[in-house]
Amino acid sequence: MVFPPSLPPSPPPSDSDKDNTRRVQAFFFLAVVGMFLLHILGPLRRRLSHGLLHHIVMGVYTLSYPLVGYTVGLMQSSDWYYNDFPVWAVFLLLFLSSTDSLTACRLNDIDNWKSIYVKQLFKGFLLVSIVVKFGHDMEKQVNTNYLWYPLSAILFVIVLKSYVMIASMRMVSVSCLGKNVKVIAEYMQYIDNKLVAFDPVTMKGYRYMVAGEKHCVNRPGRTPWYKKPDDLKVTTAEQIWQCKGNLLINDQGKVLKDVCLSLALSKMLNRRFAGFKLSESELEKTHDFVFKGLLVGEKQPHQRAFRVIEEELVFVHDMYYTRYSYLYQKGRYLALCLPLIMIALCSWLTVTCLLVNSHDHRNNLDDSDNDRDLQNCTLFVTVVLALLEAYQMYLYMASGWFKVALIQSYVTTTFLQTSCLSETIIHLLLMLKPFRPWKGRLGQYCLLEKLGRKSRVKNCLHYTTLRLMDKAKKGRKNSVQLSENVKKAIVDSLLESNGHLTNGVTSLQKNAVRGVSWACDATATDGAVTRTILIWHIATTLCEHQLDKQAKEEHAVKTASTLSKYCMHLLAFAPNLLPDHSTISESILDQSIDEAGELLKEAMDKKIKGKNKKAERRCEILMEIGITHDCVGDETKLVAQGVHLARHLIENIQDSTLRWKVLSDFWVEMMLYVSPSDDARAHLEFLIRGGEFITHLWALLTHAGVLKRGPTEPKDVV
Repeated sequence: MVFPPSLPPSPPPSDSDKDNTRRVQAFFFLAVVGMFLLHILGPLRRRLSHGLLHHIVMGVYTLSYPLVGYTVGLMQSSDWYYNDFPVWAVFLLLFLSSTDSLTACRLNDIDNWKSIYVKQLFKGFLLVSIVVKFGHDMEKQVNTNYLWYPLSAILFVIVLKSYVMIASMRMVSVSCLGKNVKVIAEYMQYIDNKLVAFDPVTMKGYRYMVAGEKHCVNRPGRTPWYKKPDDLKVTTAEQIWQCKGNLLINDQGKVLKDVCLSLALSKMLNRRFAGFKLSESELEKTHDFVFKGLLVGEKQPHQRAFRVIEEELVFVHDMYYTRYSYLYQKGRYLALCLPLIMIALCSWLTVTCLLVNSHDHRNNLDDSDNDRDLQNCTLFVTVVLALLEAYQMYLYMASGWFKVALIQSYVTTTFLQTSCLSETIIHLLLMLKPFRPWKGRLGQYCLLEKLGRKSRVKNCLHYTTLRLMDKAKKGRKNSVQLSENVKKAIVDSLLESNGHLTNGVTSLQKNAVRGVSWACDATATDGAVTRTILIWHIATTLCEHQLDKQAKEEHAVKTASTLSKYCMHLLAFAPNLLPDHSTISESILDQSIDEAGELLKEAMDKKIKGKNKKAERRCEILMEIGITHDCVGDETKLVAQGVHLARHLIENIQDSTLRWKVLSDFWVEMMLYVSPSDDARAHLEFLIRGGEFITHLWALLTHAGVLKRGPTEPKDVV
């Protein structure tokens, strides 16, 4: 690049101009750090449930608009022109358009997409005015005139990225979601009423839609495509399973087919989020899809079932909180190419800045220390943004959306199945590994360990921020890795139940346990599930503390203990995911914490030796105090009922192995019993916080047609 002679240097800036420029530089760097955090932490939200990570993302996302607005004001108030201001203004607009892996932090942001749209337009107008204002000066300075072309191109691409962000939010807003999902609902209702022959192993008869909703729109005066047997414009799970291409016939091919199945299931699950009825829920083929398809046929069928559901929830998460789902809209190629275009434009701008700076240095123009710092800052930012866009490009190509798009093209295009080169390229692209979508950990909460302890720091922040931060919950969040034994036990119990879910009474009947049916009594009108969980949790905790370390490592003990504490974790931190009303559940839990404290205080008054600060000692004290059978049925004495149940199990079931089999079977059955829910929005909200295992069970049961809990009476045992 050859530069003509430059204009004479401008007068030096005043001290106030220099101070203003330093402030602009500081806030611009802060915006770049925020952009970096959104790019890196955004994809990790689905994997990690740590509160600090989500608070950082939320804080950066919320402060982006005022930060950009204030920085723009500082730029406009500057009386001294710097070549780097237009570059910074353009990248501030990129900060506003967020990242591809982060469109919204909460569902409320999606519902308020119009207000975000207005903010984007307003801030975009201010930033464009900055570029236009300084663009006039660029034309006068021949050496910096070259910056105008890459900046204009980047500005245009940023506008397109902002459009994709707003369009992605609009697609899943309350006003538009129903219209989009209505297509799937009409399609499923028609298909399920017409198809008779089906096989859940080969997926014959399962025309779950993978792609092609736009062909299903029922326009007035036209016959829907699915009523025309020869007009196959939609890609279905059945078609993909029938494909004989080399990429889909081996073990890896089965995994790729399951990714497509996950996308199809996510579209069906969206009907619950939009409030539509699942027309196929009562059909035999729906029941068999899970019980004779997903959960059978392999050495460890539970692994495939949970892998499919896990990937399905990733698609649901991406549709609501990222822009990856835009790959299935009319402008899908544009959405995929935008990161690649940005990489090229950032590289172009970097090279141009290097040449301009080199030319200025040779001609001793703008060669002050302050100017050199600004130029180095600009170069650093352009390089960083190019790398971040490359990172976004990889996330796009490694996502399930891109993989399904490739597989769909492969299945519907004969040429791709016969060309070795095409198959090789597609195979290499399909090998890209994304972040693991879910960390696979279960939250743990033990009432006798925490006993209502709360974080004083969080409570102080709750009041000092005028209730902006949530009040501290009861105790800290702990977690353990979800084991294969727990998943297998749940799948075995589900298969045995055949979809008839009860609240533990079936497991007691199967194990011939008499005299504890009162602990599963669900006759109470309000809070029945909460009371049952609390009683059995206390009993399980007391039984566990009677064991030695070696016995605690047995599978049944770990399964019962893990699920017991996980149900309590849901009760304490996610009551909306449980059947009872959250307010009732919280009230019962608070009442039980108070009851436990009173029992321990009563024991100390009776001169029972030892401090009660450790959980082990608390368990010993509760087992020592006198609790009679009179507490049974008293809704205000749930802890006492749990102690009474623990004594009964220990005294009447001498065999420790059988006792823990009873507890393990109960908790597995209870975990399934509490999973069905009509509050789909609650599950959707928790997906952004790392997700919960109960959501996986909720989705699995949905696809099996199990939408409600059955009667609490056990089924007949043959």
